[in-house]
Amino acid sequence: MYTTKKIMQIIKYYHINVQNLRDMQQESMKSVGVSQYGLEASLPKGNDIKSVVENEALRRIENTKFWAEIITDIKYLQDRWDRITDEKEAQILSLRLSGYRTTDIAEIMKMTRSGVHRTLERIACRIKSYPQVYATHSTGYEMLKEA
Repeated sequence: MYTTKKIMQIIKYYHINVQNLRDMQQESMKSVGVSQYGLEASLPKGNDIKSVVENEALRRIENTKFWAEIITDIKYLQDRWDRITDEKEAQILSLRLSGYRTTDIAEIMKMTRSGVHRTLERIACRIKSYPQVYATHSTGYEMLKEA
């Protein structure tokens, strides 16, 4: 379950996490193998090379679990940011997701830092809110009917 606090955290670290995912993707394209040349290449292989590859595989598995959660959080936010329809709120969210600090956003938008923070909290509440238009009986909500 995503709380407003959790959504605020996702927004805060969005830029860093997206950049880290890009870096990780580029790193994953690199080879892990170890090459040997000369006489060593013709001799039986010891466990040293295997250990390097195994350790790298185990490290990647642990990283995968961590990054799977981060990716889920990013997708949660991306799937819901269309709920932000106010132009000023959309600009503030865009700046924050691009990596701007609250202080920088306040200066750009000619607001106070606390005003930016309150706006980000409102945005997080909107992102968290369940759109009543799509509610069904199984969720415990009635669908809104057009008058």
